Amino acid sequence: MAARARILALTEDSGRQGQPTLQKILKEALKLVVVGVDLNPARVRIEPLPENDRALHAIHANQWKQQPPTRDTVILLSAIAARLLEPAGFVVFHFDTDRVWSQRESSENRQKFETIIRDGVRRILKGGAPLPVTPRARPTLTAEQIEAALSRLLVLSPCYSMESWLYQATNELLPRCQGRHSSEEHQQLISAWAADRTRLDEVHRPKDEALPCVADHHNETLSKSFPADDVWMAERSFHESVERMQACTALVEALGH
Repeated sequence: MAARARILALTEDSGRQGQPTLQKILKEALKLVVVGVDLNPARVRIEPLPENDRALHAIHANQWKQQPPTRDTVILLSAIAARLLEPAGFVVFHFDTDRVWSQRESSENRQKFETIIRDGVRRILKGGAPLPVTPRARPTLTAEQIEAALSRLLVLSPCYSMESWLYQATNELLPRCQGRHSSEEHQQLISAWAADRTRLDEVHRPKDEALPCVADHHNETLSKSFPADDVWMAERSFHESVERMQACTALVEALGH
């Protein structure tokens, strides 16, 4: 059975929980992009880079933000471009905004993604750098085809960080916090987040300053309890990411086929 979509899932989180956490959050987002979507892995494949791929160094060490781009970043850009050239190819790139929602426009990470990653892939698609395909197999693309391919390079960019989304799993979060200590302040904070889903996007450095007791120790577990519908309805950074995916006509058509 041919896959309707092959999604290369990239995350800047180098920890053991990073990739499974991203994939779970991505699946929840896709369920909102097309209600009732069939995420059978034979039909919609969500794939990481191979473990020995040098492109991983560019993502996990945040090298992708360096100027001029490192050799590993160039390899990453080529891998992204190659996937976008596939008829059913998509790329989802997770990086933290490192800004709260109200300050998202000042995010250096968002700006660098556009200038380094998206523009870098655009140059490759225009023929400005080699691709990991044989010269005869490399297509010549029109400007319209290049922009269509780039529209399938999608972003998950939480404000402030991935924990801002994961901590929305407040029913799972509270016992994890209480398992570390007894803090009435933390209990009230988590209750406030549960009552108002917009609050977490305005928390600065949630895993370091708000709940260092939980930090990122339970990210994969929290992702399994992520209340996607409620967080989407809060219309903050998760909603923004889902809306970007919904604006990708090719993705909507692939998921709804």
